[in-house]
Amino acid sequence: MSSKTISLKEETYERLRRAKGDDESFSDAIDRLLGGDDGHPLFDLVGLLDDAEAERVRERADKFRENVDERVGEVDQ
Repeated sequence: MSSKTISLKEETYERLRRAKGDDESFSDAIDRLLGGDDGHPLFDLVGLLDDAEAERVRERADKFRENVDERVGEVDQ
């Protein structure tokens, strides 16, 4: 496998170093953070919530959408 050398600001390097898992290379961390071969980075969130927590999130999202719809309706009038 070939490799490339890149320059990073010190602050960016430190952020990447902190985001990198103990068992990851920097390349692995960058792939994970950019979505890598696994697809969308949100796939990392799959399985984090149990069914009850997921339902609470859905309910709060529905209430938020209703609130936004009401506010938009008030502006339209």
